[in-house]
Amino acid sequence: MRTFFLFFVLVLLASCEKEAPVLDDSFTVSGTIKGLDTEFMIRSYRDTAGNRVSDSIFVENDQFSYTAQIDEPTFIFFWPYVERTVKRTESGGYYPVKSSQFAFLASPGDKIVFEGEVTDFINAYPSGTKANDDLAAINSEVFPLMNQSVNYLLDLQFLEENDPRRTIIEDSIKTLDEQVVELKKDFITSHPKSEAAAWYLSDMMLRSQVSDEEAISAFKAFDEGLKGYRYYEEVATRVAGIEATVVGKTVQNFTTESTLDGKTFEFNDLKGKYILIDFWGTWCGPCIAEMPKVKEYQEKYRDKLTVLGVNQGDTKEKVNEFITPKGYTWTHLMNGKEQDDFVLKFNVAGFPTKFIIDPEGKILHRFVGDSEESFAVLDDLLQ
Repeated sequence: MRTFFLFFVLVLLASCEKEAPVLDDSFTVSGTIKGLDTEFMIRSYRDTAGNRVSDSIFVENDQFSYTAQIDEPTFIFFWPYVERTVKRTESGGYYPVKSSQFAFLASPGDKIVFEGEVTDFINAYPSGTKANDDLAAINSEVFPLMNQSVNYLLDLQFLEENDPRRTIIEDSIKTLDEQVVELKKDFITSHPKSEAAAWYLSDMMLRSQVSDEEAISAFKAFDEGLKGYRYYEEVATRVAGIEATVVGKTVQNFTTESTLDGKTFEFNDLKGKYILIDFWGTWCGPCIAEMPKVKEYQEKYRDKLTVLGVNQGDTKEKVNEFITPKGYTWTHLMNGKEQDDFVLKFNVAGFPTKFIIDPEGKILHRFVGDSEESFAVLDDLLQ
């Protein structure tokens, strides 16, 4: 009887030591990383209500483990509070380079493990799923190059404008950055079944690191098995946006309730006047700098011009707090997901982006970045 009882206790203890399974609505990521001499890391993201939320990932003896709920595949990164990895500038800012982050792809039910070390960058990579194995393969190639590039960029701060060493360093930065882009392009085209490749193409399109032709070609080569994966679908929407928003195309009618007051907006209701669509965010300095001019032109050509703002990255509360005192009270849409992801639908890859559309809905011009030219064009059209 005593033997049976001892056996039962041992089995019970063994079962208690087994790791708890990852729930279907969660993911777990962990690691033991040499040189991770910090007490915590930070994950910053937006919740379902659009509010910015920060989680702390506690670190002890170079080890961490973090579990969180998730409802769709998501690219996630942690900022480690290891000072030597922060690429600080002399002015007090820093370069948010990916090689200074723990970067991974999480899907519901995933268990992800990091291996590697922290030097002056995060030379550590994820495994545990095919997506993260693929991501590790490309990141382990490009992160060291990205780190060297930003280190050179920091070196430039200490050189006078006429110092001949500047040209050598600038050429080195350009070479490294070009190598990184080419490695990522090669990875995407050589991994047509990879979820990581779909994410990388989405990210490169957002950063204008691939031409429209290259993006369309890579997307069409993706395996059909990726259909339904979040980042494949984002690329699909952006590719459709490339084709739908070239100059000369007519904007297809759409309706949405992603408005500041929750009322239904219909694009065709704007027809009859010229339309200026302005993609903006309060976090975008050039966007904010141009908005007084947008207001000026809305008032200057009140009978001929309608302005439509599309906000990315802010909450409704923050938008209202910003626009109301300044009188920027033209119609604003809030960029959302799926059918309400206007950034993808209009293939916006930089902020601000402006479209000028004629009274019949045809796209006449597209401007990316701060552009006096867009206002000169409005003068030519409306005076």
